[in-house]
Amino acid sequence: MAFASKLSVGHQEIDRIIDEVEQTYRAQPTEWLPIAPVGNMVALQWYEDIDEFEDAIGGEFIELLRAMPHIEVRAAADGETPPGFFKVREPDPDAAPRLLTVRVETRAELQRVLYKAPDATVRIPHLEFEIGADDKRRIDTLYNHIAAAVWNLSAHVRGQQGGMPAEQAATIAELIDNLNGMLDVDEPFDVVVVDATGSSQFKPPDGVEELPLE
Repeated sequence: MAFASKLSVGHQEIDRIIDEVEQTYRAQPTEWLPIAPVGNMVALQWYEDIDEFEDAIGGEFIELLRAMPHIEVRAAADGETPPGFFKVREPDPDAAPRLLTVRVETRAELQRVLYKAPDATVRIPHLEFEIGADDKRRIDTLYNHIAAAVWNLSAHVRGQQGGMPAEQAATIAELIDNLNGMLDVDEPFDVVVVDATGSSQFKPPDGVEELPLE
């Protein structure tokens, strides 16, 4: 969570890097890949050197991997290449559908990272608001998931160029204000992930309530 608080985990740059890491992992026959050479390979595709790469991601490559809910990192043992190795945990095709609920009481808890599966939705019950399914998995902090919803709603209103009925515009404006209040955690609230494939994950997982999706 400390690393996640320093960067926008789901921004385009990070998303591209994680896509490359996942593709590299899937192309290899071994369960664990060494962190250092994979980091160097990914870095030198788009950056001049490792320092520029780490400036772009907001920290060391190993810390980015540790922030990802679907990536596991282990330290190097004696005789192995430091800093260690990683593996990508693929979604379990046999996982049961489930509901994941997190109670947010402080702003620090908004730095929890959510791996949102492509067909999962995120509900904020007390606002009767839902972030819909995408065609791609999304990895981001809770803060950024909500902030993106605020941006999308605001863009929708702007795109109407005054053609939206006044009552509807007022309703959306009130929702945007309420969502912004959630970013400040004006009061505690629940976030519920409706996950039909059972592949969405939080990191850290502490305090996440899991129930079967009926």
